[in-house]
Amino acid sequence: MSTAEKPEQDVHQALKNAAPLARYLERNASSADAADIFQESIARVLEQAKQRPILNPLAYAFTVARHMLMRLKPAQAEEPDEVVCQSANPEEMASMQQTVDLFSQALAAMPTLRRQVFVLFRMEGKSRSDIAALLQISEDAVSKHVSRALADIQRLIDQRNLL
Repeated sequence: MSTAEKPEQDVHQALKNAAPLARYLERNASSADAADIFQESIARVLEQAKQRPILNPLAYAFTVARHMLMRLKPAQAEEPDEVVCQSANPEEMASMQQTVDLFSQALAAMPTLRRQVFVLFRMEGKSRSDIAALLQISEDAVSKHVSRALADIQRLIDQRNLL
């Protein structure tokens, strides 16, 4: 294992127990939004870990999730009567963890340029033209990389479902 892979492995290990993040999101967002934010938070942490060391990946994921929640819903003061305590559903948490693991594997298996384009487009929300200019490739190439990245992810999911 190279020294570049070691910090990435540390991040993967730290995120193995992301159950507190899943519970936090279940309490603060609808189940569909919670799943999306969970996946997006973990994906951003994994991508950032490739750029620079992250001392506390789970805390970083919480920060990303909080920022996404703030953008998701308008700031409203919750009335005490409206606060609902939800217990964590172990089955959903296990499913979310499997999704994180699959997504991590798919990203790690992608060629560097494809992963870079996918992260810029799907995770950072950059436009095709911005990515093309940044990476000095054509917009058609950006579209192809995004399509192929999605196909890679779907192929890995399909393979896992067959097992």
